[in-house]
Amino acid sequence: MADRLLNRIHKFYDRLEKMEKGREALLVWGFSALFVFGVLLVTGTLTSGFHLVDDWEFAKYVDRMTLDGVSLWDCLKDAVGFDLTLRFRPLYYINRVLAAYVFGINLTAMSILKGAEIVVALVALYYCARLMKCNMVYAALFSLTVMVGYQSAVWWKLGPQESYDSMMFAVGFFFLLKWLSTNRKGYAFASFGALFLMSVYKEPFILLLPFVGLYVLCDGMQNKKITIPHLWDAARKRLPYLLAIGILFFVEIFLIVFVIGTNNYSYVGLDESVSAEQYLQVWSNAAHGNLKWYVRFGILMGLIFLTYWEQTKKLGWEILLAAAVILPQCVSYSKTALEERYILPCVFGYAFFFVIVGCNFKPLSGKRRIAYMLCLLLMLAAHGRVTLREAQYFTYRGESIKTMMENTLAEVSGTDKKVLSCFGPNLEGNRTMYYWFRLHGYDEVFYWWEDEKKIDRSFGPREDEQADFSEIDVVVMYNQEDRHWCYEPSLDLTDFTEKVCGTITMYVRNE
Repeated sequence: MADRLLNRIHKFYDRLEKMEKGREALLVWGFSALFVFGVLLVTGTLTSGFHLVDDWEFAKYVDRMTLDGVSLWDCLKDAVGFDLTLRFRPLYYINRVLAAYVFGINLTAMSILKGAEIVVALVALYYCARLMKCNMVYAALFSLTVMVGYQSAVWWKLGPQESYDSMMFAVGFFFLLKWLSTNRKGYAFASFGALFLMSVYKEPFILLLPFVGLYVLCDGMQNKKITIPHLWDAARKRLPYLLAIGILFFVEIFLIVFVIGTNNYSYVGLDESVSAEQYLQVWSNAAHGNLKWYVRFGILMGLIFLTYWEQTKKLGWEILLAAAVILPQCVSYSKTALEERYILPCVFGYAFFFVIVGCNFKPLSGKRRIAYMLCLLLMLAAHGRVTLREAQYFTYRGESIKTMMENTLAEVSGTDKKVLSCFGPNLEGNRTMYYWFRLHGYDEVFYWWEDEKKIDRSFGPREDEQADFSEIDVVVMYNQEDRHWCYEPSLDLTDFTEKVCGTITMYVRNE
């Protein structure tokens, strides 16, 4: 039975492999675009609007360039300059300001761009797998394993940098593989260019550069014993590229450690104030949460590998390459563990071993190969379900916020009524209220501080101005359906009428 099923699978593979390259490219691009935008359209994320998180910055830059009359150049300079006092991600803010300049606060257009980044990432990852000798099925599994799951939040969230960086890494790695297979220098330059753009967008992706160098070295060591002369010979043939990658890595790490500083990377490294039990608890929670399917199916697939112990012992380079991706990310996020978007790029190392290496592991055969393939498919199905669920919640939350802001604006527009935003301690929620209402011609939003029981303006030139609760006409806050909810403000709302807007609740003072 198992042999017959394997024969059918092999025949299916053979038919796919005979497909013309042009038709394969059309199929891959078409499927990736339909899959990504199908999810985004069906779940409604494309038109879900603001989410009281990072996307408030778009409103801020539009506010500065329109209401305050700041030039594009000055806005770019201020945004990048301020961020470099905290983090090392200059290209992120260049792209962010330019997007606000071109699209304003049209988040639908920006969401389409975000979806396009994911499509390119999926296609580039697919072709990376093809260049690493995977058939079409395994190549598709590799691409989808990397990008589908809790990390799919980067498909629709406009703040996270991982979508762009995943795209640039996939493109850079693709050109690297093309260079290694053809020895054309143009591919090496294209690869370095893409990896450079990746490295100046978000810091954890800088940690992929050693993997890239190690992969180049590993490629030159195929079928050779690990000796100093052989290692030097493998490095010497590709020394300019290895030096360029090494210099880029060490310069950026030097800038982060000695120029910018690491105080603003609260998730990085080990901390004496955090006990071993706390580290263990954080990672245990992750293993039962966002990482659960990787852990469960990883154990099963690992056990299948162990049934070929003698052959598995020979996978030293492959294990080292996977570890070169996974371990630096785990150390970086040691205090918070890997969740949602932070699973990228770590999952690339996971997929590299279990999909790429598994695909090319010749001893794997018979019922065990069927079981292995079934593990990959079931893991992808579980993550597909997660993707749809998270996208639906994102849309629901966005529509809730949109309804609240539009209803509030209709209530106060053209009047001297005051709005009280109770989204603290989520300052991003309060900032969204400030800039969105300013751009819509209203500037009487105040903010509630629960600990101090104080109402003030908090932002802008009148930030020190305070108000009494008796002057407030509309109060907005999270309710318990929102994941940001953490308390009920200690306000007397008996003179207000409650209006529930999904995950947000409005209270309008009775006339």
